[in-house]
Amino acid sequence: MTIKIITDSACDILESDQQKFDIEIMPVYVVENETTYRDGIDISPAVVCDNMRKGVRYKTSQIPYGDFYKRFEELISANQPFVYLAFSSGLSGTYQAAALAERDLREKYPEAVFKVVDTRAVCYGLGHIAYGAAQAAAAGASMDELIKRINYYIDHVKHVFTVTDLQYLYRGGRLNKGTAIIGNMLNINPLLEVSQSGELQQIDKVRGEKKLIKKMVDYLEANGNQINQQTIGISHADNLELVELFVKMAEKRFGTDRFKIVPLGSTVLTHSGPGTLAVFFFDEWKEAFQFE
Repeated sequence: MTIKIITDSACDILESDQQKFDIEIMPVYVVENETTYRDGIDISPAVVCDNMRKGVRYKTSQIPYGDFYKRFEELISANQPFVYLAFSSGLSGTYQAAALAERDLREKYPEAVFKVVDTRAVCYGLGHIAYGAAQAAAAGASMDELIKRINYYIDHVKHVFTVTDLQYLYRGGRLNKGTAIIGNMLNINPLLEVSQSGELQQIDKVRGEKKLIKKMVDYLEANGNQINQQTIGISHADNLELVELFVKMAEKRFGTDRFKIVPLGSTVLTHSGPGTLAVFFFDEWKEAFQFE
């Protein structure tokens, strides 16, 4: 039986790609005042983005243990092998909740074939991993082969982010008010990456969008491998102008037209805000692990 790939709504995978390889998405919870929404089911990133521009404030809540236990047990009872790919434990407690469900279900069903994995990735970094894993699973990969491939993706996926309006980081308590105001006045944008431990860290700050995009392309060149052989993932929060600028520079620099452009999901959007741009690629690339 084909191994099922499950991930969560932080992955930014397009619905058409989910359907192509039967990738199951478990929703993170998005909270507005006293109302809780299931990301991608009860509320969309487009609505979140539009409302944030109007001043609405959102929070996110990790997928609870009970959701994992219930869904995992359903799959185990149906004798369906699966892998759950959790977004970074450095950014959320979702992985820990899934790992607890895994531990308890292994005690109850010791012969069950399933695995919970901390990808240390988010947005289309996680999407890259899930999509590649699902393609391998559809081709008949065994559990051992699949985990080997997933671990390769985890070890080599790279993330580089920027935000274009610092007020949202201030609202979320990730930046002080003075820094946000001055940064916006001077058009200074941070450049951030996800570390090997799966945590977000600032690596530079740049004044002006053209210089900012050049810095992102420079980051790809310095950290990537066989960029023109890869599909470069781009997640954005209603910022096609910046996406187009990045694509134009990257096409010229690397001679590639292989881009996967997707909306930034609500999980990260609620913290980074409209205008966010994130780019994903691999720092080492094996042809044997290629996927479309």
